Amino acid sequence: MTDAVYSLQDVRFAYPRGPSPFSLELDALRLDHGEILALVGPNGAGKTTLLTLLAFLNRPSGGRLIFLGRDPWQDETRALQARRQAVLVTHHPYLFKGTISDNLAFGLEVRDIPEDERPARIGEALDLVELPGWEKRSVSGLSAGQAQRVALARALALRPAVLLLDEPTANIDAGLGLRMEAVLREVSRNTGMTVVFSTHNFSQASRLADDILYLSDGRRVEFGHENCFSGRAETDGRQSWIEPRPGLRVVFPGEVRGRVTCVINPADIRVLPAGRAAEAGNGPNVFAGRVTRMETTEAGLALVRVSGDLTFRVTLPVGELDASGISLSRPVLLKFEPGSVDIAGTRP
Repeated sequence: MTDAVYSLQDVRFAYPRGPSPFSLELDALRLDHGEILALVGPNGAGKTTLLTLLAFLNRPSGGRLIFLGRDPWQDETRALQARRQAVLVTHHPYLFKGTISDNLAFGLEVRDIPEDERPARIGEALDLVELPGWEKRSVSGLSAGQAQRVALARALALRPAVLLLDEPTANIDAGLGLRMEAVLREVSRNTGMTVVFSTHNFSQASRLADDILYLSDGRRVEFGHENCFSGRAETDGRQSWIEPRPGLRVVFPGEVRGRVTCVINPADIRVLPAGRAAEAGNGPNVFAGRVTRMETTEAGLALVRVSGDLTFRVTLPVGELDASGISLSRPVLLKFEPGSVDIAGTRP
């Protein structure tokens, strides 16, 4: 069995003390050559923190992180070698002054790639991100989406063992974003490059990734969806609740106190047209919103995003869309039982 690209065991990392202390704890993670992993979770879940650990920009405060069969932190030379093999493209990438070619050539020069090889690598990388012939253009005046694609090309030109991406298509329109997903999948399959990317888009994670790691509050959560809300639990002794936003309660059974993260399975959420409010009743966990996205899967399921004061993702059989009168932009009500709420973690 070949060495894993990454092997993590009981890895911990904590930022220095501050107004909002945060720690990441990951029991185990293995990534192999050519694997694509999506990191999914709400803001502050630990996605970017994990990416910086995998890029060797931060060192774990505990546990073991092995890279290509070796400890990258054995000495500074080995850490530098690891950083050159695992390239991180940030959500808001920094581009050097000068031309696009200057930006792509920098990393090649640092890695001592022969000068006569650099133009071909630069041209190939720009073709992949649909910016052919842009070598001599100045980086000044690029749109956010163009800058993000230049940064991606800069990383691809290096042909690293690992490509780490923080929200890689956040500034790119939907059609181009789908084509960039195809590029990442093609490069990974053809070269064996391992790809790890963070996203808030669960549909993107499902399309592109071989596996999905869902994080919440610095911990792995064994759920594959977006319905994750955190807050400080209050209780009346019979049931408990959090308020992700003032006046909006997510209610669950039992007596729970402290900071918790609640997760609701999208298959447990019922969707009703707004005009059928009587069916929703006056019980807890009823939320109003509007259908803002609909997709179907090969498994005959509809993925429905409902946005309102809170945003939920719901899954239901495609046949129920027409039967329930659910369509894009239509106002709807969501309802789920308190027993459908899972508690992913508690803190004092």
